[in-house]
Formats: sequence, C-alpha cells, structure tokens
Amino acid sequence: MPSRREFIQAGIAASVVPIAFPIHEPVRAAGGGDAATSSSHHPVCVVCDIRSAHSTAFAHEADRLGLTVVRTSGDITDFWFTDLSLRWKASPVAIAGLTTQGALFCLERFGWDHGLRVAFRGVHRVLESGHVEHALSGPFRTVARAHSALLGDDWPLHVARLLNSCAATRDTAATTVRSAPTRGHRSEVDDTLVSWVIAPKLA
Repeated sequence: MPSRREFIQAGIAASVVPIAFPIHEPVRAAGGGDAATSSSHHPVCVVCDIRSAHSTAFAHEADRLGLTVVRTSGDITDFWFTDLSLRWKASPVAIAGLTTQGALFCLERFGWDHGLRVAFRGVHRVLESGHVEHALSGPFRTVARAHSALLGDDWPLHVARLLNSCAATRDTAATTVRSAPTRGHRSEVDDTLVSWVIAPKLA
C-alpha cells in the first residue's frame, strides 16, 4: 500500500499533468463484440468534491439513487487510508466519482496495484460561453447513452445515473458533446471536472 509520502508526491505530480480535450465528433467505437452484453460495473461508493456546485449536485443525485457518497474537499488522503485502501486490499471493487483531475490521478495510480483501471472517463469543461463541453471515453453503450443525456444544464444528475451502471465491456468509444449553458453560481473548481469509473480490469 502506498505510504503517505508517496500519496502526497502523487498529488503533487497530478497538479502538473496536462489535460487534453478531443475535438467535437460523433460517437465512434472500437473493438466490438461485447456491446450487447448486460454486464455493468456497480460502484460501492462515489466520490464528490463539495467545493464544486456541479459535483455537489452529482452527489445529491447519487444519494437519491441509494449510493454511498464520499464527500471531500479535494483531498482524498483520508478516504484512501481509512476506507479505500482497505476495501481494495480485500477485493478490487469498482468506485466512481466527479472530481478534479488531481483526485482521479491519485486514485487511478493506486488502483493499478490492485488490478483496477479507469473504465470510463469524462472531462467536463465550462467554456467562456457558459456551455459545458463533455469529452467522453469508455464502453460504447455508456458513451452512447451519455451523448444524448448530457445536453441539458442538469448534466451532473445524468452523470450520476450513468456511472451507477457503467457497462463492463471491452469495446470502447469516444465522443464530445456540448450541453446547455450552466446556470447559477459556480466556483473555479467547476471550470474543469472529471467523471470516472475505476473498476477491475476485464480478463
């Protein structure tokens, strides 16, 4: 299990990792063969960042869906040492979240040691126009659902629903979609968020 020093170093590294955004394009798929299966990743918990209005809305919907919500202020150190590291030591279970890139970077790295990988990733960037650009990659079925679900300004609610049943398939797809302008107050944390599912690597 990573030490606290390694954890902090990973967090520092995450702060300088560049984020790339793909151009707008329709859903495109690769692989295939598994898209029709009904298998899904069901996260044992979801992680949110209470500094973010969008992530807080995501958390409220996750609560409504009956999911266990881990509320953080950007620092996931306590969550890792008191909860997740113990869970993953016992069994490589799926988790999900809507957080900053730094939080995902740390969790993804530590997941590698337990046979887990990022199964779905969505980068949500607020544009100067107020619209939100969603760059999505993951299982075809999940990305296809997201492409139509994220058109409104209530997209964090739909993200919670999508991550609650992310397809467990080896096919992949990617797309970029732009939603309606965001409303109300938002913090700087809301400028770029990442939704994700970390799940056991498929055999």
